[in-house]
Amino acid sequence: MPTSPVFRTERLLVRPFDQADVASAYAMWSDPEVCRFTGDDPPSGIEVIAADIPRWQAVAERGTGCGFWAVTTLDGVFAGDVYVRPFDGRAGEHEVGWHLARSCWGRGYATEIAAGVLAHARRHGLDRLVALIDPGHAASRRVAEKAGMVFEGLSDRYDPGDPPVAVYAAPVP
Repeated sequence: MPTSPVFRTERLLVRPFDQADVASAYAMWSDPEVCRFTGDDPPSGIEVIAADIPRWQAVAERGTGCGFWAVTTLDGVFAGDVYVRPFDGRAGEHEVGWHLARSCWGRGYATEIAAGVLAHARRHGLDRLVALIDPGHAASRRVAEKAGMVFEGLSDRYDPGDPPVAVYAAPVP
């Protein structure tokens, strides 16, 4: 049974992950170019993604505006993922992020989904929205700016001891 969408944009649908997404999500996260700027290692096997799906579904079902969701084209092709999550110990701050399969790069999908997730978070009354981006990832930085986020500078306060990240914030209406 298809799951209800969380939100949609002009060309994309955001919905809870389901087991049918496992192979596509694994393929995306196994691509070294997708992981290049995330700081994450590729998953050790497809079973890692399969085991994560129930946890992602549970977070998305809480109704808080937060979640980790699949992104598909309107005709059902897996395009990537998007998330909203609170920062532990940082009251009122929520991180937004997005990842696209390489086959979907260069189509404007990232900007579309970034703007869509910001609007979704605002509809749920979430306050300070930030994106943490590797300073060398020029494409992601442009996406954040096109989606209406403002560069606040480099900071290591989010992951002390790790290299600084570029902090982009969405103005709160």
